[in-house]
Amino acid sequence: MKKINVGIVGYGNLGKALEEILLSDKNFNLVKIFSRREYLTSKYGTGFDKTINLEKYKNDIDVLFLCVGSFNDIEEIGIKAIENFNTVDSFDTHKKLKDYIFSLDTKGKLFKKVALSAFGWDPGLMSLIRVLFDSISEDEGVSNSFWGTGVSQGHSDALRRVNGVKNAIQYTVPNREIILKCKRQFKYTPSDYEKHKRICFVAENLDENKDKIETEIINMPNYFSGYETEVNFVEENKIEKMQKKLSHKGYIVDNFKILNQYTSTLEFSLKLASNPHFTARMMSVGGKIVNKLFEEEKFGAYSILDIPIKYFSDLKRDDLLSKKL
Repeated sequence: MKKINVGIVGYGNLGKALEEILLSDKNFNLVKIFSRREYLTSKYGTGFDKTINLEKYKNDIDVLFLCVGSFNDIEEIGIKAIENFNTVDSFDTHKKLKDYIFSLDTKGKLFKKVALSAFGWDPGLMSLIRVLFDSISEDEGVSNSFWGTGVSQGHSDALRRVNGVKNAIQYTVPNREIILKCKRQFKYTPSDYEKHKRICFVAENLDENKDKIETEIINMPNYFSGYETEVNFVEENKIEKMQKKLSHKGYIVDNFKILNQYTSTLEFSLKLASNPHFTARMMSVGGKIVNKLFEEEKFGAYSILDIPIKYFSDLKRDDLLSKKL
């Protein structure tokens, strides 16, 4: 079996988790890790190069995994990388996804490459569940998604982009009463503010204006604006201890009636001991899917909602029908 030659861009929590997973998977050959920082080799012996040197590897890498932040890095790197590479990312800024994927699609078709975007657990796996649940509902249903309690990597990264912030971490906490109300009340749709609380722990640089930092955080579009947000200023060593445990949870509930009388409740949940390792595992599956699409010359950009379910499995159709139905 010919291995898929792959590279990783970014070496934070997600990049490190993905390196472990790719090295343990017989389908992949990890060629190089790319970072803006100076590294020689990882503890596993993987070589590094600077991100600015990516183009030199366009003939050596089949699929490039983008493990940089969603705040702006994925968009900037992804739209350029697809000129030379097939790519997979876990971009998680929901309100910007459609425009980003459409832009990738245009360039992917132009340069005959494939991109799979937003391929994590949410957006990603939970996106697929929402569509499945709503399709079963007689009137497209009302599926409600909840996250946490857990560490949001994307929101934590966004906090660290605020001027004056030295380090930060953000916990998403669901409102348990609202979850119960969604399970009991037909067609109930709570607001984002009602569903979650975002608790931020921030270590600021010396002599920074805390009020200014807090105001910028709570008004940040796509991340904290519109949510109940709490900002706590703490010592950096406390945040470093928190960053050692990156668990998370996700939950979807869909409450609907068939023929306006037979009430049904659909529920989906996941509990992740390591948010970055689960996201990395999803991305590794995406790497195999992208490689299949490229071999079939199905160029362009895709989300999980565009992928036929058979692409998720290595089994032949006969085996899928006999073993998975």
